[in-house]
Amino acid sequence: MTEMLSYDFMQRALLAAVLVGITAPAVGIYLVQRRQALMGDGMGHVAMTGVGLGFIFQTSPVWMAVLVCVLGAVTMELVRSRGNQRGDIALAMLFYGGMACGKLLVSLSAQAGAGSLESYLWGSILTVAPADLITIAVLGAVVVAVTVGLRRQLFAICQDEDFARVTGLPVRTLNLLLAVMAAVTVTVAMRVVGLLLVSALMVVPVVAAQQLTRSLAAPPAAAIARGGGVWLAG
Repeated sequence: MTEMLSYDFMQRALLAAVLVGITAPAVGIYLVQRRQALMGDGMGHVAMTGVGLGFIFQTSPVWMAVLVCVLGAVTMELVRSRGNQRGDIALAMLFYGGMACGKLLVSLSAQAGAGSLESYLWGSILTVAPADLITIAVLGAVVVAVTVGLRRQLFAICQDEDFARVTGLPVRTLNLLLAVMAAVTVTVAMRVVGLLLVSALMVVPVVAAQQLTRSLAAPPAAAIARGGGVWLAG
């Protein structure tokens, strides 16, 4: 193990894995409470368009995916908040349209090949570059700071939006903030576990933690510990 960690790429891979393992459950706990466990999967589809745009404009696919995914998350939250009966159709078009558009853009780019696309779909942890690691660290720190710092307000809107609104909380703003944090988490994790598997990292540690404790305060800490610990154990 010590010999493996003597290589720079292994050190970056381990650090990126731990950072993502901490960040994903920090958002996932709220998505599970809201019964939106598959939101990460949908955001992963939308992020594909950002990856494609990154290749087309020859800029960072990660940062472009952040921008597109945040816009998609805001759109999704606005559709959800309206309570339209056809909202699920709109979301389905957004998710799968994002995947199709991303594949089209990647295929039109001379910079990207099948291998580079695979690294974003399924992750490529051993190819995490120093710039990727800085991006993961910065965005991950923002997500953890928001989700932990506003945990009481976020839990309030996840449990009962009407009650939260009566108590004076800015429900719409908090909903949008949570959606944006979920979008950022998806793009943070795509270099490590891939866009198609990031939802599992946001949900599975949370569900496992909920089996061990019944209080509202303990699951977030337990989920984050499990998310980071799994990578260290591996």
